[in-house]
Amino acid sequence: MIRLFREVALYLFLIPVFFVLHGYVENFGFIHFRECLLLMLSYGAVSALLYFVFLFFYREHIKAALLSTYIMCFYLFFGAIHDFFKDHHILLHRYSLLFSLFFAGLLFGLIYLKRVKKPFSRSTLFLNLLFGIYLLVDLVSAGYKWTHRSPNKLSTYEFASNSNYQECKTCTKPDIYLLLFDEYGSSLSLKERYNFDNSDMDSFLRDRGFDIMTHSHSNYNFTPFSMASILNMSYLDGLKNPSACTLEDYTNCDNLVRDDEVIKYLSYQGYDIVNYSVFELAGNPSKVEQTFLPLKTKLITDRTLWHYVQKDIGWLLYTGQFRIKWLVEQTMFRHSNNNNILVNMVKNESAQQSDKPRFIYGHFYMPHPPFFYDKNGNKKDFRLVYEQNDEKFYQAYLDYVVYTNQKAKDLINSIQQNTNNSAVIIFMGDHGFRNTTDSSNLFNYFQNQNAIFFPDKDYASLPDNICTVNEFRIVLDKLFHAGFPLLKDTTIFLKDKK
Repeated sequence: MIRLFREVALYLFLIPVFFVLHGYVENFGFIHFRECLLLMLSYGAVSALLYFVFLFFYREHIKAALLSTYIMCFYLFFGAIHDFFKDHHILLHRYSLLFSLFFAGLLFGLIYLKRVKKPFSRSTLFLNLLFGIYLLVDLVSAGYKWTHRSPNKLSTYEFASNSNYQECKTCTKPDIYLLLFDEYGSSLSLKERYNFDNSDMDSFLRDRGFDIMTHSHSNYNFTPFSMASILNMSYLDGLKNPSACTLEDYTNCDNLVRDDEVIKYLSYQGYDIVNYSVFELAGNPSKVEQTFLPLKTKLITDRTLWHYVQKDIGWLLYTGQFRIKWLVEQTMFRHSNNNNILVNMVKNESAQQSDKPRFIYGHFYMPHPPFFYDKNGNKKDFRLVYEQNDEKFYQAYLDYVVYTNQKAKDLINSIQQNTNNSAVIIFMGDHGFRNTTDSSNLFNYFQNQNAIFFPDKDYASLPDNICTVNEFRIVLDKLFHAGFPLLKDTTIFLKDKK
């Protein structure tokens, strides 16, 4: 056995198995083990491919395995490496430094292994034992969790149980739908700025029993920041310079949304969380941009190099000098497909029966540009959509609002019919329409659409000039007597760092 561990690079395939199994244990209860098998096979296949490439170059089994392992470890554990350096304020978390060190190490390894003549038996034994032990520990942990299952795991997230919230055992606990339409400006702002008549949508909402907060406004004018404040019911601390928002600021917002306070609170009340949005939520990844891998495995793959590059610096491929036109075009029209997919998913969800209350979050990338349809619902020419992908084309935006209204009406009708008007529905924009010719008056950037349906139609607690940071403070207080105090209204105008 010892000879086997000295001479055979078992670690090359133990590493991807350990990585996936560790992710499975960390997210136990949210991923079925059979969903992990395809992920293990995929990473194993990549390891094998790298191995055979280097085997052709070196003609030695161990050398090929060592370099393949080096690359796979950097890819699989990139998130852990990056976050460690970042959390400890070490400059090595910067991508330029991490990639420079990686390629320098790879070049050194290529040359060193080509020149040196040794069996590397000690290194092989060490790596085999190390990842063998890691794998054994996770197998024991998985076995323990299998035999000590929590019946509420899927509805009460682990971090929610550590909060100081009080469960309301006498409350009705209706399903709650958050229907977020990105960059949907309030009817008042559209009328004042562009003389656009949105009264048809307002009449529809009132006929369906909604209360419209006419003077509603967001507290931030960028989506990640606005959603982080809405779902955490608070302003964002640590934003160093609102006039120069960085990639780190955006990443922090994504993390705040992922483990937000609304999820914590509703999970503590026994709610299932259903995510049909563009954001990742704890235990419930976004359902857009699916690959051939099972959806829930994103809970594991979001720690890899590819996910971090997409999340943190992927925007470089869509803007500026590194912009790739075909990638921009592909991404634009993926938004259109995702909108249709997510709308249908929310409609289908409303028709499902559940023995637990649900919080369903649908986030739709409209009427935010690109403007895919005209006001009659006709799909626009590809080139026109690409050329008008900017808020300065305000007439295209207004036409897209008309199309968006039809989709929203159909969605709301379906939810109310399927739930027999028993569900709370929040229909809102995350901020206003970001188009203006008057730089001294940017308040329309914040004026968002905002309407709520309560089954009892008691809207006494809803102020007409609500700000979105207080949205769920008011809703949760009405439904569960949460007792959240309202925060002072402040708007923070954001600009990206140049």
